[in-house]
Amino acid sequence: MTIEFDLLLPELSEFEMDNVPFKVVDPSVLPGRTLKAFDAYMCGSAAPHRVYVYSHDYSRFCMLVRRGDIIII
Repeated sequence: MTIEFDLLLPELSEFEMDNVPFKVVDPSVLPGRTLKAFDAYMCGSAAPHRVYVYSHDYSRFCMLVRRGDIIII
């Protein structure tokens, strides 16, 4: 199961953006199924940019998937 999680939830590189208080990541590089689930998870959430998201939002998503609260199908 850990190997599957590693494939579904890759580590994304954090970086900083001007006028953004927290580090961000680019989720567009996620596998298709993961990106679809992450988009659903982020629906209605605030994001600092139309492409990039806060790294802590992605970290929480990963934790919820590993805990079984979110199922990637």
